[in-house]
Amino acid sequence: MVIVGFDPGSISFGVGLLKVDKGKIHFLHSEEIKLNQVDFYLKMECLWRRLGDIYSGYAIDRAAIEEGFLGKNPNSMNIVARVRGVVLGSLIHQQIPLGTYSPREVKLAITGNGNAAKSQVLRMIQILLDIKQKNLGNDESDALAVAYCHALHMNHKHKRNDISH
Repeated sequence: MVIVGFDPGSISFGVGLLKVDKGKIHFLHSEEIKLNQVDFYLKMECLWRRLGDIYSGYAIDRAAIEEGFLGKNPNSMNIVARVRGVVLGSLIHQQIPLGTYSPREVKLAITGNGNAAKSQVLRMIQILLDIKQKNLGNDESDALAVAYCHALHMNHKHKRNDISH
């Protein structure tokens, strides 16, 4: 089974792919999609195209994304919500089921501490997935963490946050 995890952002968008085989979780691919265009529509078009390339390059079975959290800036929340909408649309288009997790759930699954710092999540992802040859960015490690969290929860078929077809 191949799982893709997403860490949505409007400037840097994290993607992480894992393979679950015989109960073991293996690193496949990760990247940060840089959305440098000024126009938001062009950013989302770039994201849509890159996600399509990733979907065609890997036989993805499941997807996972971190739920948004209420921040201090409503405009930022609105922008990230639109980014998440593009991701959801791309998954619907590919018929890939989506699971969602709170930041606390992801941190707890990876580090054992729901209040862990980004640096702790990054370090644990490197250890858990035995990533030595690649320098991971924060968005990449967060995306891998979401995918890893989903892999750990896959045995709960009727989990409340699992959107299935």
